Amino acid sequence: MIQTTLNYGEIIRQMPKIELHLHLEGAFTFEFLFGLIQKYGGDPGIMTIQDLQNKFVFKDFSHFIETWFWKNKYFRRPEDFEASTFYTLENLHRQNVIYCEVFFSPWDFTSSGLKVEEIAEATIAGKVKAENEFGIRCNLIADIVRDYGAGGAINRLKQITPFLNKGVIGLGLGGSEQKYPAQDFAAVYHEARKLGFHLTAHAGEAAGPESVWAAVEQLGVERIGHGVRAVEDTRLVEVLKQKQIPLEICITSNLKTQIYPTAEAHPFKYLFEQGLRVTLNSDDPTMFGATITDEFLLAHEQLHFSLDDLQKLTGNAIQAAFIPTVLKSDLNRKIETYWQSIK
Repeated sequence: MIQTTLNYGEIIRQMPKIELHLHLEGAFTFEFLFGLIQKYGGDPGIMTIQDLQNKFVFKDFSHFIETWFWKNKYFRRPEDFEASTFYTLENLHRQNVIYCEVFFSPWDFTSSGLKVEEIAEATIAGKVKAENEFGIRCNLIADIVRDYGAGGAINRLKQITPFLNKGVIGLGLGGSEQKYPAQDFAAVYHEARKLGFHLTAHAGEAAGPESVWAAVEQLGVERIGHGVRAVEDTRLVEVLKQKQIPLEICITSNLKTQIYPTAEAHPFKYLFEQGLRVTLNSDDPTMFGATITDEFLLAHEQLHFSLDDLQKLTGNAIQAAFIPTVLKSDLNRKIETYWQSIK
């Protein structure tokens, strides 16, 4: 049991953290995006940063997706991606994130005339620059996005494959879960597995447990993005527990897209107490107004997670990470050193 007279909030802010579910396209700073809007011609409805922040108040999940694509049109040059990636990782470093796996989706920006390859190269350059300057470690997961359809998914995989193990380690599947079911992407996931990609997919967020079943049984994923609606199927909860398939859970995200009405109604603590390998993440911190630090504070202050519980969550994330055992051991040592220092 951790015993301390230190301020709990400060302990949580200083604790080493692991982030496994963050979209670079949703982690920009408002100042950076506002600068891009001014740089590329502006928007009559966005005259101030406050106007921009107001734009990111969502009615539902569909409105969130619509706003997501709206802001993407202001990322138009490779240097925009390099800078945004660098600033995002700098922000994570300041929150004591020591390792992260982040999603990026270059296909979201091809309508601006950019090539997938140059976006990937710029994103990797920003990642490497931040790693060298701040010491944070980062790997990229390419999100092939449901909304572009399953028909061209193999081509999207081919475009990103040259970057495998050169900054990119995994494949993800975000977007409109209800409209584009996971099973439609079974072929591309089968091919990605043969190539050596680690596999995760968003499931059990906007759609129900059937989406999680499809991700596990037909995509063969190693992790589930969100997965919270697995609670609607007791047999599925048991399977996830027995197989210890990690869930990349993002509480504030689910509240902002109105998957759940309150933090207390969210099944995060239930899944944790049932022994599933749950991790805590920020998803789209700028768009949802909550950092990874805020998520841990929420778990402690509203869901009554103890400091020991928070340490366990961090351990879960290390075990779930797509990295070699030697690196996991190094991260575990850093985590243990911190918690021992405050006992």
